[in-house]
Amino acid sequence: MKLNKYFEIEEFVPPQIFKQYGQKSLWFIDPKIIDIATAYREFFEVPVKINNWHNGGPYSYRGYRPPRVNIGSEYSQHKFGRAFDCNIGTMNAKQMFDEVIKNQEHFKKFGLTTLENYKFTDGWLHSDCRVTNIDKLLIVDPL
Repeated sequence: MKLNKYFEIEEFVPPQIFKQYGQKSLWFIDPKIIDIATAYREFFEVPVKINNWHNGGPYSYRGYRPPRVNIGSEYSQHKFGRAFDCNIGTMNAKQMFDEVIKNQEHFKKFGLTTLENYKFTDGWLHSDCRVTNIDKLLIVDPL
């Protein structure tokens, strides 16, 4: 199901959720994560890869993660539908992180509040829209 000209709902939910809920899979994700992913796509003018299981790719849990999935922490923002991991074009983790930090005022307008420190990722950018009540982006270390 197309969400906009760049993304489909399958990119934000795992296959078991989409199989069970179809278009209603939107219930599991905060609309701001779609807005943030779209802002990345339009700002950088390159593809943004989140889940790609629906096209035969290996990624299934880069958006919403059901509570019983043992990926990430128990209270991960992914399990609340407020986070996604992605790759932006051919940039590495540090490049993605640095570019978003440099342009954070732009991305905050779309709901971005938090990034995971690139030193703890394996080639992706974690973005989420949790409530932080601070003026700058929150940078989290997962350990």
